[in-house]
Amino acid sequence: MMKRIQRNQTHKQAFTLVELLVVMAVLVLLSSLVLSALAGAAEQARENRTRSQIQKIHELLMSRYEDYRYRRVPPSKSGNVRARQGDRVDKIRELMRMEMPNHKLDLSIGVQILATSPSLWNRYRRTVIRRTGGADWAAAVDLWAGTNQESECLYMILESMQDGDTNGLDFFRESEIGDTDGDGMLEVLDGWGRPIAWIRWAPGFLGARSNLHNTNSPDPFDPLGVRDGRVQDPPDSGNYVHFPLFPVVVSAGPDGVFDVATRFLTDPSDAITGTPRNNPYYGVGTAAALGVVDTASSAHYDNITNHQLIIGGND
Repeated sequence: MMKRIQRNQTHKQAFTLVELLVVMAVLVLLSSLVLSALAGAAEQARENRTRSQIQKIHELLMSRYEDYRYRRVPPSKSGNVRARQGDRVDKIRELMRMEMPNHKLDLSIGVQILATSPSLWNRYRRTVIRRTGGADWAAAVDLWAGTNQESECLYMILESMQDGDTNGLDFFRESEIGDTDGDGMLEVLDGWGRPIAWIRWAPGFLGARSNLHNTNSPDPFDPLGVRDGRVQDPPDSGNYVHFPLFPVVVSAGPDGVFDVATRFLTDPSDAITGTPRNNPYYGVGTAAALGVVDTASSAHYDNITNHQLIIGGND
């Protein structure tokens, strides 16, 4: 009789198949919740790191960008005051284009107004030749794939910034530098390991994506309005044709797709060699202008830009 009771008690302590399946299901559910939380935390960490990167890049770029307001250039010795001021505006724009290149074309097209090429422009070209392994510039520019040229130009600009013992690249980790297209030209990578792009002049980056580009103010690099006559469109509307432009630094975000036009859709050589030369407002109001976004779509809102971070959001 005692043995029978012991056997029954032993049988009652065992788990049934249903109980085991329920426990396993609960464990699977808990594991999936933990993994989902970890994945979300990792994604948030990538986004936060990217924001920090773009904020720092913005600060570095703007320190150089703003210096052009007071940059000394060889003065013109002919013409009236307005003509001489216009000459200064043209030379400053050319310096900006050559010393803060955005595309391969900025380094391929030489001086249009200045008497000599800036030393920094020559340094960039030597860097491209060395890194691509080309025998000269013509060979190097062919070897330069240009898939990520906006990021590769950004890398060279940051590399050229020196403040005592501090270099512009010292603020970035080794894992944030790479060559994703394999052409020898290095890029600054975001939290997802993708190149961060930049646009020096993006007149199309308006409305839904930028509160920095304020058309109610005139171009600060042309304070006398010698190149646009302080033109407003429509007249007396307060909307300036030539308004302040701030560099755009942009990450494609989680989906890896730039929903911002980071390069011209057509041949942009006219923007450099046309009239006026080195035109920051080339194609404004058309699809040719850099920074154009499809404001009818919400796809671009996952892009991370300095214009978002400085103002704190979109319109």
